[in-house]
Amino acid sequence: MPAVHRRTGWAYHGPMRAELWTESYQGEVLGETFFGWLAAHEYDEERRHQLEVLTLLERATKELAEPVMDRLGFDRGDTDATAAGAVTIAERSAEGTWEATLEGTEAVAGEFLPKYRQLVELAEEPFEREVALAYVAHEEALIAFARRALGKEEGDPLAEILALPHVAAARV
Repeated sequence: MPAVHRRTGWAYHGPMRAELWTESYQGEVLGETFFGWLAAHEYDEERRHQLEVLTLLERATKELAEPVMDRLGFDRGDTDATAAGAVTIAERSAEGTWEATLEGTEAVAGEFLPKYRQLVELAEEPFEREVALAYVAHEEALIAFARRALGKEEGDPLAEILALPHVAAARV
């Protein structure tokens, strides 16, 4: 729920909105680095391809937010620290099974999805709302990927990801 400005009585979302954008952006930094590291160290051709597509998904989604954050004056956060942490997580993940990595992906995406939906609710500008909606679609596609790759759902695991306009544009 937005706070109310003392003098004007207008609703505003203040720091909560900015912090949520920063956390969301850093989530994409983490995902891009995590999946990229795994792809670079994967020997199975099909898995490596899937990881490369996931890396593209994370990068393309991260890049969607950059103009929004710049225009609104929001801090992107400590990208270097997030990337370093993601490498550590990827190294640990590589010691486990592919299935465990997919389960972890589904779980983490499930944690971020409500945050991305909140971005939509907090959006104050049309351009901001459009990118927030793309973040929601991104997370839903990532969950579908994990569920399909695990055999929990029917369908091509990458289909929803590759259908996202910002991913299709990034592949060109």
